[in-house]
Amino acid sequence: MAVWKDIVFGRPDGIRQSIYRSVMGKDKAVENAPPAKPEPVYESAEQALNLGIEAPKNVTPPSGYEVVLHKDALEPGKVIEVIIAGNAIALARTDDGYFALDNRCPRSACALGEGSLAGNKLTCPTHGWVFDVTDGSCEISPKDTVPTYPVQIAGDGVCVKI
Repeated sequence: MAVWKDIVFGRPDGIRQSIYRSVMGKDKAVENAPPAKPEPVYESAEQALNLGIEAPKNVTPPSGYEVVLHKDALEPGKVIEVIIAGNAIALARTDDGYFALDNRCPRSACALGEGSLAGNKLTCPTHGWVFDVTDGSCEISPKDTVPTYPVQIAGDGVCVKI
């Protein structure tokens, strides 16, 4: 039952809950969900920027790219979900750099940005399918690839081209 709720409502700190909160102004009740983390309080927008919390505003991205994140905001070995031009993207940081791929698992459109990253391998949190973040290939089902997007670093910003 809990897996079904995670699929429908997402993780308490995942993208689906953040979208729901921004639209509805409240969380969708999920039974046995851990308490929400309190939002951090920053003395200024500059402090939040210096801590790498949001995309830097003083970065001019290359043509066709969008600045999505401060380059120090994501630790190596982590993956997050970002929205770019209305598209949900899984942004991963490996020891080789940043990689962006479509956030939907081809098996049932669950959020890859909620998965786990080991090296260049991103594991779907629902099905366990493993994708290579460098080219979107799937180890489990080679015919099911995930689209990838070019990533560049500009100044302090991580920029993705859609």
